[in-house]
Amino acid sequence: MPEASVVAAKYEVLRMAALGQPLPLDARSGLALLLRQGMWAWALAMGRVAAQERAGNCAAPMSTAPRQHNAVVQILAAMAMKANIRRAA
Repeated sequence: MPEASVVAAKYEVLRMAALGQPLPLDARSGLALLLRQGMWAWALAMGRVAAQERAGNCAAPMSTAPRQHNAVVQILAAMAMKANIRRAA
């Protein structure tokens, strides 16, 4: 199942970040979901994303809305992570 390998790869990115590796910007929304809703919700969401990507839901003309939404999520997640770092310091 290709979705399982994609989810496993995304999990490894988060695991490596927990061990001190830099976290790529595109993985930060996944981290926020994992921290807020737990592993099960994260795995379900990543599985849905992988299935949609594999199904080729991009057949319709590309809209900037999903990219803008993704950017907003990444910015908010980065802000939340910085706030947690400041509190811990």
